[in-house]
Amino acid sequence: MWQIFMENLTPFAEAASRILTQYPISTTPLWAVITLPLAAVVALALARGRRWRHFRFRRVFAAMVSPAYLRHRSHRLDVLMMLGNVGLFALIAAQFIVTVAAIHALTTSVLTSLFGAPTLTALDPALIALIWAVMMFFAGEFAYFLDHYLSHKIPFLWEFHKVHHSAEVLSPLTNFRVHPVDSIVYLNTIGVVKGITAGALSYGFGTGVIEPQMWGVMAGVAALMMLNTQAQHSHIWLPFRGWVGCILMSPAHHQLHHSSDPAHHDRNFGNTFAGFDWLFGTLCMPAKKRPKLTFGVDSNPHPQHSLQEALFDPFAAVARQVVPAPMRSAGVSADPITH
Repeated sequence: MWQIFMENLTPFAEAASRILTQYPISTTPLWAVITLPLAAVVALALARGRRWRHFRFRRVFAAMVSPAYLRHRSHRLDVLMMLGNVGLFALIAAQFIVTVAAIHALTTSVLTSLFGAPTLTALDPALIALIWAVMMFFAGEFAYFLDHYLSHKIPFLWEFHKVHHSAEVLSPLTNFRVHPVDSIVYLNTIGVVKGITAGALSYGFGTGVIEPQMWGVMAGVAALMMLNTQAQHSHIWLPFRGWVGCILMSPAHHQLHHSSDPAHHDRNFGNTFAGFDWLFGTLCMPAKKRPKLTFGVDSNPHPQHSLQEALFDPFAAVARQVVPAPMRSAGVSADPITH
């Protein structure tokens, strides 16, 4: 089985190495920022509808990030964490590639041991690429939903994820307001789920790893998802309602997720696909008109928005959660999950 594992790991690792060489992952946050103007144009166009002819480009950034938000202490922390996470994200993402490769190889080797060598499919390569793209997209969406759900429900994970929710104003840079531990858990969850999916697909089609199937076909989907993510962390109220709102996460869906209103707590965990929230009963459909929303975490009504607080306070909170019972009875208690 070990030999089968290594045989399946090698081509995947080589493909991943070429991707990392040609498209450095450390540039991902930069590309996310570059998509901001385009995201603003698309979101504002959809929001204005027929009034598009009155569109002015000077309103693009005002719609996405108001100057008042840029001057807010919360936004300054977004900037600091973006600068710090650029280099760190490259290391974490490289480890994510290793996780996907290892789980992919393990899945393929286990299936080979159980059911014998895979048989090469006669399906058209274009159809195979399409199936790969669809399955990997939904695998990523499910992994995102699962990680996000657990980050809200498991106390020690919430302490790290809470850094993201402590933002009191939203801008596209809030995407980078993420604790490193939160990123590590997230990317490994994605890596395991996508690795299992990729391994099952490789075995099912008998094709091994084909780079256009694993990466190239997903480029367009990833670009659309990135545009949506930029608009989600803004103050543009663009709701998807009805059956569309049960399938796709709009910017308004995610703004409700960030709301400090208890009615919105633990809702809308999805990234782009809203179907898992609908299936598991966590979907909160946005209203047509924007309600009055406040963002932040109720358990910290006066956040300092300092880098030190964001990086080290979660560790202190987790330490308090694991304090032995005798010490808790003496006056030391764990922090409850409070949004």
